[in-house]
Amino acid sequence: MVKIRLKRVGKTKQPSFRVVVADSRSPRDGKIIESIGHYGPRADPSVVEIDNERALHWLRRGAQPSDQVRKLLDISGAWGEFKGLGAQTGGSTGRAPTAARATAAASVAEEPLAEEPGAEGDADESAPS
Repeated sequence: MVKIRLKRVGKTKQPSFRVVVADSRSPRDGKIIESIGHYGPRADPSVVEIDNERALHWLRRGAQPSDQVRKLLDISGAWGEFKGLGAQTGGSTGRAPTAARATAAASVAEEPLAEEPGAEGDADESAPS
């Protein structure tokens, strides 16, 4: 069976990964069929660059992605296109668009802001009228 998975490269304590197509029987860092991208988890935000055309080529031929690669394919938009949802978050370069990253950051930033008016309201109630 052919799998799409991560191959670890980089120095000790400084991991980076290649997204590769390999036989499921080969070792993690062993012989590969094709390299279709790379993933840098240490950058902020993480760097995800995947050739979506090649990923779709292998997915359509029955290659099974690992759990982590499935998440990366979802970020790049290849998984949604494969499942028929269209490329919702990805672009042709395989990177998640800046607007999607900004939207995710804004949604996280909104949660503390929702609590602040309540905290200000408590301060107004304790103030003498």
